[in-house]
Amino acid sequence: MITWKKWGSWLQHRWQRLTHRYGFRMVGIIVIFLLIAAATVGSGLIGRGYSLREGQISPFDLRAPRTMAYVDEPETERARQEAASRVENVYQQDDQVPQQGDTKLQGIFDEIRALNQQDLSSQRSVSLLQDYLIQATGTSDKEIDSQITDSLNALLGLSGNQLTKVYGLSKSLLDDSFKYGLTEDALPTARDNLAGEVSSSNLSRDLQPGVSFILTHILRPDLVLDRATYARKVAEARESVAPVQRWIQAGQMIVQKSEPIDSNHLAELQQLGLLRTQNIWPSLFGVIFLVLLMAGLTAAYLKKFKPRFYGQEQSIVLYGVLFSLTLLAAKVVTLISLGSQAETAGLIGYLAPLAGGAMLITVLMDAGLAVFTSFILSLLLGVMLAGQISFVVAGLAGSLAGIYCVSSLSDRAGLIRGGIFVSAVNAAVIFVMGLLNGPDASAILKGMGLGVANGFLSSILMLGFLPYLESLFGITSSVRLLELANPNEPLLKRLLVEAPGTYHHSILVGNLAEAAAQAVQADPLLVRVGAYYHDIGKLKRPYFFIENQVTRDSPHEKIAPSLSTLIITSHVKDGLEQAREMKLPASVQAIIEQHHGTSLVAYFYQRALESDRPELVTEADFRYDNVKPQTKEAALVMLADGVEAAVRSLQKPTPGRLEGLARKIIKERLHDGQLDECDLTFKDLHTIAVAFVNVLGGIFHSRIEYPETMIAEIERRRARSAVINQ
Repeated sequence: MITWKKWGSWLQHRWQRLTHRYGFRMVGIIVIFLLIAAATVGSGLIGRGYSLREGQISPFDLRAPRTMAYVDEPETERARQEAASRVENVYQQDDQVPQQGDTKLQGIFDEIRALNQQDLSSQRSVSLLQDYLIQATGTSDKEIDSQITDSLNALLGLSGNQLTKVYGLSKSLLDDSFKYGLTEDALPTARDNLAGEVSSSNLSRDLQPGVSFILTHILRPDLVLDRATYARKVAEARESVAPVQRWIQAGQMIVQKSEPIDSNHLAELQQLGLLRTQNIWPSLFGVIFLVLLMAGLTAAYLKKFKPRFYGQEQSIVLYGVLFSLTLLAAKVVTLISLGSQAETAGLIGYLAPLAGGAMLITVLMDAGLAVFTSFILSLLLGVMLAGQISFVVAGLAGSLAGIYCVSSLSDRAGLIRGGIFVSAVNAAVIFVMGLLNGPDASAILKGMGLGVANGFLSSILMLGFLPYLESLFGITSSVRLLELANPNEPLLKRLLVEAPGTYHHSILVGNLAEAAAQAVQADPLLVRVGAYYHDIGKLKRPYFFIENQVTRDSPHEKIAPSLSTLIITSHVKDGLEQAREMKLPASVQAIIEQHHGTSLVAYFYQRALESDRPELVTEADFRYDNVKPQTKEAALVMLADGVEAAVRSLQKPTPGRLEGLARKIIKERLHDGQLDECDLTFKDLHTIAVAFVNVLGGIFHSRIEYPETMIAEIERRRARSAVINQ
């Protein structure tokens, strides 16, 4: 029988095995961050409040929890419709309509003359004339009754002169109808008036029905509605109506218990966020699917373009923390109330500090990943704020501005400049979006003010979270490197006091390596800091290194070459111990460890070969027992270190000699295999040599040699000055 104790022990054992599996932990981490993102985004979409409907009896008293103003959309729309209905139609004269009427009238009478000249029966002539009228005027045969048929037959029986007189009268009546313009609405009345004019004319009664039929069916409106101008005036009339603003005071009774709920109650409850008008499940599923889609796109991006982050637990956790912090900060900011002004209450989205998260991702992880994340965060912000495109554009523009500023920090002030730049870009984008959306100037200025505040808020959030995230995840950011480059750092101050030669050597190595790093697209800041600290191990025995020896007597002259080699090579391990004790970043420790690789201590090796027992000398005993450079940065410090030390031995450092020596040192390191494990190319090595020579040329430039007579004069004046002073 299985006891509860055994069952619990088995479950505990299984749980420990699961939690130690990498895949299980990764799934758990991702699920946690997805839930945080879904809850943050969904909290703004899922209605929280009472489920009420129009006509329902209120089950309780409902009061306003806060004072607010809102725009009554139905009433505003009614007022705008009323203003639009007062706009009169705008017509445009169509000069072609009267000409077309004259042409049709001329054609009809020409047809009558042609039929008169043909030897046809009266029945056949009338039938052909009716067909022509139907085609010319667009009427139907049902409109032609027997009276009109008899009148048309009478027209066919007229002589040429009589027909000409009838045509002249008909044309005069038709022209009079077009004289003052004719609209579509006035067409029936105009036709009736035209028929009356025909009846009161001197035409015989048997001709009047036919002529009246012809003229009234030729008559068309010549005033056409100018739809574009009309639509513009309607739009202007609608825009001239100010939004109808309603006020709700804190504590105001919205609806009393047992009172029927009407549309006005529902509108006020909706504005206060007290009404849940729809089922929450569609919105909930929509948010979940959206977050899953964004997570899938992010995973695909990391796998394709940032494989060094994909699948790494620490990187995924860091990214999830940064993403969630940014989203939560945006959510908290959007809950801030800007007051009771209806026009400005919806501007709070401009204050969401997405740029702060983007800058943190840039500094702690990667600028490309920050750009991709900015798009996702901006889209989610738009969803949280009811899909307002202005917030999406402003959030994205501010984030890109922040990324641009902090992607290559050279000093701490760059963080402040980043916030200022974000503020400027936000203000410009909000101004443009305001012009496109067409609000009043007051709303644009308030939005720009929020955009400026956004930049400073993003900068503050970045500076506040950065040291904690660096410490928590053990990340070396550019800000941390800038701190280490400060001459007041304890190790650098010790180096200056206890090993001044090594200190100045490190400064020159930093200058050389930084110039080369900029030329080959490496990290200049990391290279400079690594160069500053690469020889801190010499603090343990500073006077065993030639740059720190004040006198010409070297302690190495009294000891064996093998012991000297041991002392020289041990400065790497001593430096690593001090770096770990001072908790220097791992990337700096790597440079300290790799800056000599497995290179040969050639001077002491040669001394050993010159001893009495050279056959006992092994080259491996005179090499550094370290790791070869694994990165461009470590390799650059190695090359700069060797070049700077070698240049000091030159008697006359001319540009040609400097270049020859720099290329010689680089060639020796290459042939010795020290650069086999880093990703420098032959082209990079040439570029590095050029960069070294440019820097060295500025340091070891030629100086003016003063003539002996001038030196003597200077000494004479100095002596005279000393006598006078006594």
